[in-house]
Amino acid sequence: MPAPVAAAAQVPDTAQAPAPVPPPAPVAPPIIPLAPDQAAERQLGARCPVDLAGRLAPQGDLMIGACQGTLPPHLAALLVALPEQDIHLPRSWREREVRQKAWFKAVAGVGQRPDFIGRLGDIWVRSFEGADASTTTYLVSAPFDCADGALPNENTADPVRLAAGNCGQAYVRQRVYQVGSDGVPQDITAKAMPAAPSIGEADRARHRAREGKVILDHSKLQYGPAMRWFVQYPESPQKTGPHSFSDWNREHLAFVVWNGTGFELRDTVTRAQWPCDPVAPGDKACGGFPDSGADAYVVAGPAANSAVSSP
Repeated sequence: MPAPVAAAAQVPDTAQAPAPVPPPAPVAPPIIPLAPDQAAERQLGARCPVDLAGRLAPQGDLMIGACQGTLPPHLAALLVALPEQDIHLPRSWREREVRQKAWFKAVAGVGQRPDFIGRLGDIWVRSFEGADASTTTYLVSAPFDCADGALPNENTADPVRLAAGNCGQAYVRQRVYQVGSDGVPQDITAKAMPAAPSIGEADRARHRAREGKVILDHSKLQYGPAMRWFVQYPESPQKTGPHSFSDWNREHLAFVVWNGTGFELRDTVTRAQWPCDPVAPGDKACGGFPDSGADAYVVAGPAANSAVSSP
């Protein structure tokens, strides 16, 4: 009696194994709304604007409608603890400065406590909370590279003069830090921050021909978790390009988005991740600079409230 034939042998040759199911895409953590009326800032003893003009007034870059007071303790501690070989400003100077009044504001984030952004002269720092507050990530913009004797490249801004220390002037850069259990900030920029988007030679030549300048826009960090790489062109009749957006001669490259554990490059974001600047009641939403004009890279999604209530 012949041996039984295995069931697998009866499957026709034309049959195909089922395609593997791809793993689900990572889901971004939800953005937790802030308490109303700048409660987080007031709880820290800050004085906040109550009139419409104050809520629309900028206090330097990144500080529209900010509150004034001593910086949140974890931001101040981070700035004081930065290694002097990194920031080129003596720790004694930073200890004195963080005791002075500064502008800061709370930002809706994904952690148990809100994110904060604050400015101290030419330095600003933005916290990014995750599930564990003990591993908060900080993006610091500060005079990290001494300019004495250094040669700038085509996209380098002018250096700033330093108020103290052995370096007379330095270039402002951005670095990413985490503070360990020993209280010492660790520079994790290389691990946490993706490199700038690559630009092909043809596009690079086109940018140069139109005097375009590559810029990383931090201005929305006071509202949400994203930055944006783009090319800024000077005023000219040529207002269109393959990736143009807005009414201001700009060409999109990529967004840099905090995902709850690190930063990643994305081609598009939702409006909640890239909120419009606040506008006065009755004005057109997203009608102020730099939000005017079509932007195909900010896609449909939950909208963040960017209107300003009248007093």
